[in-house]
Amino acid sequence: MKRILISTVMLTLISTAVFAKSPPVVSNITISQRTDGSTLVDIRYTLSGAEGDNCTVSVQVSSDGGSTWMVPAVSFTGAVGSNITPGNDKLITWDCIKDLPGVFGSNYRIKVTADNGPARMVWVYINDSGVSGHERFDGYMSKYETTNAQYCQFLNVAKASNLITVYNNSSVYATSDTSHSQLYYNLAGAGLTGYGPTNGGAARIKYDGSLFTVDSGFENHPVTYVSWYGATAFCEYYGYRLPTEWEWQAVADFNGSFIYGCGTSSINNNTMNYFGSTHPYGTTSVGAFGAYGYGMCDMAGNVWEWTSSIYSGSLRVLRSGGWPNPNDGCTVSHKNKLDQDFTFSDIGFRVCR
Repeated sequence: MKRILISTVMLTLISTAVFAKSPPVVSNITISQRTDGSTLVDIRYTLSGAEGDNCTVSVQVSSDGGSTWMVPAVSFTGAVGSNITPGNDKLITWDCIKDLPGVFGSNYRIKVTADNGPARMVWVYINDSGVSGHERFDGYMSKYETTNAQYCQFLNVAKASNLITVYNNSSVYATSDTSHSQLYYNLAGAGLTGYGPTNGGAARIKYDGSLFTVDSGFENHPVTYVSWYGATAFCEYYGYRLPTEWEWQAVADFNGSFIYGCGTSSINNNTMNYFGSTHPYGTTSVGAFGAYGYGMCDMAGNVWEWTSSIYSGSLRVLRSGGWPNPNDGCTVSHKNKLDQDFTFSDIGFRVCR
C-alpha cells in the first residue's frame, strides 16, 4: 500500500513572552501513519510552559524536506487549534488522503507550533462602575493599542493555520471569504501625506509570499489599515474581544473627571499625538506619551480604536481620535462611525478579556 512517509519531524516554537511569562514548549513529538487501511497520520506531542495558559497549536506540512511549507493540509482534528491546554500525549490526527488524494511521497515533514498570545501583550485589570446609564467595565484591557508586531504575529499563525489568504498581494481576507467581501488588512495602505507627515500611518506589514514581516523601526507602532473584521478576527483567534464603546469610555475617563484619555482638561502636542504633531511617520510608538488614569496609554490620539458597538447597519463605533484629528475629535466622549471593512492610516484597535 502506498503511503505518505514522514521521516523527520521539524519543530518550531513561537515564543511569546509576556513580561516574565514563559513561552509554550512543544516536545516529545512522534509521528505514525496507521496501517489499518485508513492511512490517517497520528501526531502526538507534549505541550508545556506558558505558565499553564491555553495555547493555539498549529500544524504545517512540507513535501520537499522542509524547504517550503506550502502543502494545503487542513484536515486536522484533536489537540489542534485554539484553547489547547498544556499536557502530555496530546493527539492530532491528520486525514492526509482527504487533503492529498492520490498523492504519495517520502520527503514529507511536519511542523508543530504553539502560541500563547501576542508578544508583549500587557494587561491592566480595571473595575469601573461605568458611564451613567451604561454598562460597567470589570475585566482586563490591554494597556496599549495593538501593535504592528502583534498583528503581524497573528497574520503568520493564522496563515499557517490556513485561516487567512492574501489576495493580489495587497489584501488579507479569511480563507472562507471567497467573495473577498470582508477585508481584514490592507497591505497596500499608502498612508496620508499632509498635516506634517509624508505617508503617515502607512501599512507597515509586508508579505513576501510566505511570511509577514514588519518594516524595521515600526514594530511598536500601532497597527493601521486594519478593519473591524480584521480586529475581530485577531480577538477571536486569541480568545479576546473588542470593548463596547461604553466600556472603552468608562476606562478612558478614569473616575469620570477626564475630558481626554491623557488625563487633562486641555491638551497640546506634548501630551498626545493628534493634529499638529510633528512626528514624521504619523503614528508614534505605543506608550510614547505616558500612562494615565488606570495606567492606560494612547486613549487619546495616535489611532482610532474599533469597538464592538454598532452605530447602525454595518457601521461600527470607534473611539480615541487619531493622529491627524483636531482636539475635539479626541475627547473621551467623542465617537466616530465607519463601515466594518473600512481601513485607513489612523485606524487601529485595542482588546480586552
